[in-house]
Formats: sequence, structure tokens, C-alpha cells
Amino acid sequence: MCHSKNHKGYLISHLVIYLSRMGFQLYHVLLQTLFGHSSTQPAKSNHQLPSMRPISTRSKTGSLSTVSILFFAMFLTACENDDNDHHNPDYRLSTPINRTLIGTAAVGIPVKGDISIIASDGKTLNTQSNINGKYSVNLGGQPGPYLIRVEPDDNSLPALYSYATGSGVTNITPFTTLALFLAYPNDFPNSFNNWATLHSNWNPTSLKEARAKVNANFATQLQNSGVDPIVYDFFTVPFEANQTGIDAFLDNYNVSFDYNAKTYNITNSSGQPVTFNEHINIANYYIGARFLPENTAKWKLTWIPEFDGQQGTAIVSYPGNNVPWSEEQFNEIFWKKLVETPSQVTTCNENSNIECNINVLVTHLDTNYNVIGNGEVGTIVRGNGIYNWNMDGWYQQDGQSRQNVDKSTSWVFSWSWERIS
Repeated sequence: MCHSKNHKGYLISHLVIYLSRMGFQLYHVLLQTLFGHSSTQPAKSNHQLPSMRPISTRSKTGSLSTVSILFFAMFLTACENDDNDHHNPDYRLSTPINRTLIGTAAVGIPVKGDISIIASDGKTLNTQSNINGKYSVNLGGQPGPYLIRVEPDDNSLPALYSYATGSGVTNITPFTTLALFLAYPNDFPNSFNNWATLHSNWNPTSLKEARAKVNANFATQLQNSGVDPIVYDFFTVPFEANQTGIDAFLDNYNVSFDYNAKTYNITNSSGQPVTFNEHINIANYYIGARFLPENTAKWKLTWIPEFDGQQGTAIVSYPGNNVPWSEEQFNEIFWKKLVETPSQVTTCNENSNIECNINVLVTHLDTNYNVIGNGEVGTIVRGNGIYNWNMDGWYQQDGQSRQNVDKSTSWVFSWSWERIS
């Protein structure tokens, strides 16, 4: 058993309670996503991290216990030696956040123009698409989700819109605009000017359904363009604006919008109207899927969190298809609480016996997603990421002197889903 030589380690442990909530909420979201209200219990947990016991065996709804968070935080930090806090010149985790968003803006022909990307905090990133319709921008620590608009240099072309949950590929086309319009007709006219307020009203399920409706209405045409309408994603699949493949498909249609009247009109290359069925059956569409999920499948999930070098493992076996079969789904489920909170100020207002004012600044945020296989037994779905932040400010507990805080923290997450039957 370890013993703290001074009070600072204990104070820091309390601080980590507040700052580590995001990671625990993330794990809770993971289990809730897999099990919902089910009573299914994880098959195994490694108790190397004491906190893993109360968390990994919980599958009912409800918030995480402050006691379990405290147990974890104290385990990690109470034994820190105050003399060793900052003798390492590299103690600050100052790796720049480099999260790149790239894509193609096109209406068949490439669209060159000014691109604005609104983060969920309302701040704007600006870039330009080139003569080939290509654009690239570093999202840095700006929180998602992001609403995107391109205003073409060619005044005869309308503004086009798109949406991204994180870094990677996001195209901007008439059909990304159409999907957004179908999903959020009430908010869409004002969303770009009020994204910080309205983005929380946007249910991701509505956009998934709208994407599927677009594909279902143009299923034959998409097949003729060489893509599978069941999984093809206009938003995230890279393409060249060279009048072949999916770009040739874009050439064949014109989509116009009246945002105030909440109407749209689709015509073909001959100017003839195209009927669009908003109630078309989309039951078996999995837009963006790397493989088609099966209800009868069974998967084993291995979750490995690491906090400042302390590692733990939880292994869960479960039935069903609730596995992140697309990178977007992975980001939505498992990274939402992280990427939406790049910085914050903690005031410790949950405990009347504690006062603090801590500035939290994310210094490194990186995620990765990969699938090995096509959904058959043995398929492996992997996700991992690094999330570092710096904390500075002060902390005070009743009856104790105020303590200054200057600490760097690192979360490393790794998931692996393996289909076992």
C-alpha cells in the first residue's frame, strides 16, 4: 500500500475527479450503447485499475458513482511525490492538435470558392476549395460537430452545405445539402448563423435516415455509377470531380432550395422534374458501413484505458449488431464527450467543501478507426485515440490552504471488437 507524504497528492486526486469525468462518462456511454437497459453483465474485468470493478460491471442506466471516480483518481494520484511533479522538462503535454478535415466540393463540375466551417461553440474556420474542388483545413481543438458551407466563386452556382462529426473526409455537394435539408427542415434556414445554439437540436438519427432516403431514391443510378447504395456515403467517401463515377451522377441532376419556404426541387440534366419519395423504405440501409451488421452475430469487446501510464482492461462479450460499423458511428458513440469539450473551466461547484478555479486546455486529440474483415466471424473493428490536456489554476478544501495546480494529464483509449460467432 502506498502512502502520500503530503497533502498535495490528495488534493490533486480530488481535482482529477472533476477532470476525469469525461473519460468515465465515455466508458459508461460505451456500455450503455452495447447493453441499454439489458441486464447482460461483462464476462470479465481486470481489476488492475480499482475503478474498473464498479464501472465495468454496471449496465443499468444512471450516472456514475462519485465514489468510484474518487477511488480511481486517488489510486492514480495520491501516491505522487510532490518533489517529482515538474523536474521533467517535458512534463507539459504540448503536442499540437492536428485534426484535418478534407473533401471535395462539386456539383458535377468542381466548385471553387470560400468555405466556412462552424464549430459547435460558434467559432468559424475559413479555407478555400481549389479549381479541382479540393479543400483542407486543420480543425485543431475546435469542437464538433461542424456545419460547413461553400460559397462558389461562380455566382451562378448556389451555396452548398455539409456536416462533419470530426476530422477526415467530408464532401460538399447538392446531395449533402439535400440530406441536411431533409433531416432538419425547421432549423436549417437559420442554423449556419446560430450553430452554437441549434446544433444540440440536431438528432444524428435524422441525418442518417435522410442519407438513406437519398440513396434509396437514386439506388439504380448509384449502382450504375459504380457504388453500392446500401452503404455509399455522399458525405465521407472521397471522389474526384472529373465527370466519372459519382461525379458523373452529380452531373445528371440539379437540386435547388427555397430555405424560407422549406421546399426543394430536383431536375435532371434535361430540366425534367425528378420525383423524390421522402417515405421510401430504408430499413436495410447502413450508410457509411464498412460491413453489414447482423442481429445474430456475437462480438467480444476488449476495452483498454490508460490514464497517465496506469493501464486497465475490461473484456465484454455480447450479442447483436451494435458495433461501430462505420467511422462516423464510432465518433458519435465513443468520442462525442471528448471532441465536444476541448477546453473548459472547472469551478468545483458540486461540493460545498471544495473551491477551485481550474483552466483546462486540450493539447492533443487524435483518433483512429479501422476494420479488418467484411463482417464475417473473425472480423475485427478497432478504435483508439489519445487525449491530453493541461490543467492550471487553484484548489482549496475547507480548513486547508489554497493549492496551486499545474498538471498535465493523458488519456489513451483502445477498443477492439472481434466477431466470435
